Amino acid sequence: MAAGGAGKLTAPASALLARSLPVAGDADVKFAEPWEAKAFAIIVEMSQAGHFSWSDWVDCFSKEVAAADALEAAGVVSKTYYEQWLNAAETLLIEKGITSKAQLQARRFAMGVVGSTHAMK
Repeated sequence: MAAGGAGKLTAPASALLARSLPVAGDADVKFAEPWEAKAFAIIVEMSQAGHFSWSDWVDCFSKEVAAADALEAAGVVSKTYYEQWLNAAETLLIEKGITSKAQLQARRFAMGVVGSTHAMK
């Protein structure tokens, strides 16, 4: 319970709980798509659970950002912040032995099949 009495919420707590989730177009939107929020939360949770240190994550993500910046500067490709986040997450999970490249590819294939019209026939 919030400070301010048994079962009563303080004004700041009430305002926080009453706030709806941001939607596209809101000035406070931090995630453009739901998958971005999920990717963020998964990495934070895995670090907190001890699968890797936060400094390991920062190092890996920094390398991904630098590589993406170099590709963009060369006019090759442009990646969004969370595409870079996802690429770094995959790299770190493979490096730590949590998953493999083959497992990630199989998962992508399975997700593609499920999302295709061919899977419905």
